[in-house]
Amino acid sequence: MTTRMIFNLHSLAAARPKLIVQALVAAGLISALPVSAQQTPTEVDTVLPKVVITANKRVESQREVAGTVSVLQGSDLERSGARDQEDFLKLTPGVQLNRGDPNSSGITIRGLSSQASPESGGGQQNASGSYLEDVPLASPIGKGMVADILPFDLDRIEVLRGPQGALFGSGSLGGAVRYLLANPDLKSFGAALQVGASSVSEGKTAASLYGMVNAPLSDKAALRVVVYDRTAPGYIDNKGTKTNDANEVRQTGGRVLFTVKPLRELTATVVASTQKTTQDDFSYVFGDPKKLEHDNPSLGRGTSQFDFSSLTVDYDLGSMMLTSVTGYWKTQANSKGDDTRLFATLGLQLPLVARVAAGSSDAKSQELRLSSKPGGALSWVAGVFYQTNKGSGAAKQSDASAAFGVVDLVDLKTTSEGTEKAAFFDGEYGLGGGWSAGLGGRVYKTSTAFQQTGTIFGGPSNGPLLAGGDSGNTPKVSVKYRFGDNLWYALASKGYRYGGVNEGPPQTTFKSDSLWNYETGVRLSPAAGVQLDLTAFMLDWTDAQFTYFEQRGQLAFSGIGNVGKASSTGLEAALRWRINPAFDVAASLASIDAKTTKDVKTLAGRAPVTIASGARLPGTAKLQTALQGNYRFTGPMDSSGRFNITHTHVGERVIDLTAFYKAPAYDTLDLGVNFNKGNWTLAAGLSNVTDERGIMNIQGTPDGSKVFQQYYLQRPRTLDVSLRYDF
Repeated sequence: MTTRMIFNLHSLAAARPKLIVQALVAAGLISALPVSAQQTPTEVDTVLPKVVITANKRVESQREVAGTVSVLQGSDLERSGARDQEDFLKLTPGVQLNRGDPNSSGITIRGLSSQASPESGGGQQNASGSYLEDVPLASPIGKGMVADILPFDLDRIEVLRGPQGALFGSGSLGGAVRYLLANPDLKSFGAALQVGASSVSEGKTAASLYGMVNAPLSDKAALRVVVYDRTAPGYIDNKGTKTNDANEVRQTGGRVLFTVKPLRELTATVVASTQKTTQDDFSYVFGDPKKLEHDNPSLGRGTSQFDFSSLTVDYDLGSMMLTSVTGYWKTQANSKGDDTRLFATLGLQLPLVARVAAGSSDAKSQELRLSSKPGGALSWVAGVFYQTNKGSGAAKQSDASAAFGVVDLVDLKTTSEGTEKAAFFDGEYGLGGGWSAGLGGRVYKTSTAFQQTGTIFGGPSNGPLLAGGDSGNTPKVSVKYRFGDNLWYALASKGYRYGGVNEGPPQTTFKSDSLWNYETGVRLSPAAGVQLDLTAFMLDWTDAQFTYFEQRGQLAFSGIGNVGKASSTGLEAALRWRINPAFDVAASLASIDAKTTKDVKTLAGRAPVTIASGARLPGTAKLQTALQGNYRFTGPMDSSGRFNITHTHVGERVIDLTAFYKAPAYDTLDLGVNFNKGNWTLAAGLSNVTDERGIMNIQGTPDGSKVFQQYYLQRPRTLDVSLRYDF
């Protein structure tokens, strides 16, 4: 929407710290099980596999990168029953999901969050970017829709922490999440069919269906087709409409990938995908966050569509690889909501305030790059990038109960456009004796345009065409030292984010912000089957974009302004240990201190206040941990079994800069088991075993009023069962 009179806040709450101890005890008991029940060492040894990534747009080992990259393999996500961002992002240290309604959640990496309200009145980029097949999904002119891509048939997900301005450009201020699809196999036929069912505590049961076919068409071409129809069962009752389990969400879609290799040196892959999401009612609860209910007079329905296509061409030039990535995506969203309670907080006691919104955004991008092949003293990549994005939106807030017909309280339309042009380079040179040094950077130029027309409470809100732009560079420098199987590195890198426009009234612009990241870490292999990663970082944020509020008459309007400086310092640790051929554990920890370093002026209620330097940044836990154990065993009827247990902890957070809303920590315990025999795989997972009501987001008012608080919770206890057959 455009003009906002609410303060949406990100929150976490209600925990049982003793679950950490319980999970550790469980892991210890599992490791003590007799070896006779385990697989033989010839099937799975104690050597951890090497993970290859392309986070620097060239092939590298994960543990050789000067930076911090978490890798989530697609096969592991499927095996654990992961369904969406809520399931897999909690496994990465320093990354948190601030949940909203479908395709509108926010991702915070290393404490970088300037936006206490996801519906603030400004066209602001997300601080963390999302990428699909090297195509940026983040709109350069506003948050837009954040597609939650299903993990079925993904090759992997790479989570890059820290600014990625050198290689990925704007919108990756805090980091980036990259989705890499499983590509067609030119050599062998393959197919998979999976049926599943989900049953949620105090809610419904729903079925899902997934399918994949990989078909070589010749020795030079192959086709891969993926389809899915997934339903997330509802569990929140709308007392106002007397609808039980109203918040059911259905996602349907698929993709087609076609790879052709007409020459030994040339490979081209075309991707075309679509995903439609339908929401029957809002996913928040109102009043008591322990009760799965709200009482809106009407259902909050919505649909969204995400269409994506890309063409990636690789040409082998011998010592180099030439790559072209052409991307196109479009999002469309329509929603009908209810703002009756919101207007009541303003003293406007209307029986029904309907909110109707529609918006679309489409982007075209082109990247052309040259990169070195693995091996040799010099590893490098260089290229150029171009993206253009156009968007439009319309939103109304109407009194639908007026005796003389519907009265539009707010009726606004917006159009926007943004472009980015850039050239980039990143390289590393081996100096000998285990030492190497890296240097990279990006030069960029951006432009934006925005215009709004319409009315607010009967008065015109027509703004002029506001145009802006920016230019600059984002350098990156690193040094590495290898000693045995270990690595030490130091890194300094810069990121930036577009400026934008506040939708008013009156419409005003805000500048781009930038961030320096100073980071050092070690990648240790102290023993066979053991990997330990330790990282320390400091982020220095300049011209930070923060949400502010202004009182104009009876209404509080929100916007974005360059109102301060901030910093984030922290420690990250990750451990992987394959104890024996049957049992392995993984643990991670992130300790983050993210705060302002300059006074921030904003509005609390009807009076301006100054938030003193040192205020915690919104939506950031000081402590976050994850602990996972995996046990492989021989199951019934000579099947191969696998059991996993995962415990995650998200610490206490403040939800806005004013600290009106505070949330205690919460914990989540998940269990999973699967059996594989031949082509068959049977899996079952129980998530949120203790049925915690952890708060992941709050929608509230600028003055911290207790009258209006809508809570987004983590999923209640959910049982997922699936059966898969691989042809």
